Amino acid sequence: MPQRVLTVLTLLCVAACSSTADLRKAELSELSGWLPGTYGNDSGSIAFVPIYAPFISDHVFFNEETVLRDGRAVVTSQRVVAFEVIDKQIVQASYLLTEPARWRAGLAHPELFKGLMEADLRLLAGCEMLWVKDQERFVGANDRKNCRSSRPGSGLAFLDARAEVTADDYARSERWFDAAGRELGGAGSESLERFRRE
Repeated sequence: MPQRVLTVLTLLCVAACSSTADLRKAELSELSGWLPGTYGNDSGSIAFVPIYAPFISDHVFFNEETVLRDGRAVVTSQRVVAFEVIDKQIVQASYLLTEPARWRAGLAHPELFKGLMEADLRLLAGCEMLWVKDQERFVGANDRKNCRSSRPGSGLAFLDARAEVTADDYARSERWFDAAGRELGGAGSESLERFRRE
């Protein structure tokens, strides 16, 4: 193949790769604009608030989940989630807080996280979610075989996580499996639990 043709093909490839990366960055900006807020249903709520943690990413959120028990909202989960474009894909990393009580007021006072350091976080390695835009929603999913994490009451298990975000709602599914692929608890449904923006 003539050198000139190779040069043109290389330039076209570089341009296509660059435009794909730019598209993913634009989509990430859109996702980051939709996500913040509180979403609720009859069983509880999920909230996302942007926080300043540039050592992780430019798109970082404190995520808190509550369930309703006897008419009271009880916090069941606190995480830090970060989004980045990596290899032309939108990737979400999730972190557990090493001292959850220290950040209890984080939803109302996100400025607390300006003191956040790497030692305050524990990455859920292997549990990264890949996000894609599907018309008027974003859809995220992890790779279950790589996501081994602690399941309350069952020790280590494999987590299959999926989520959807639109301008008006958030939906998610978390299902746990043993090493043989058997689901641990749950109703075995692949449907997502939906929360409406409040």
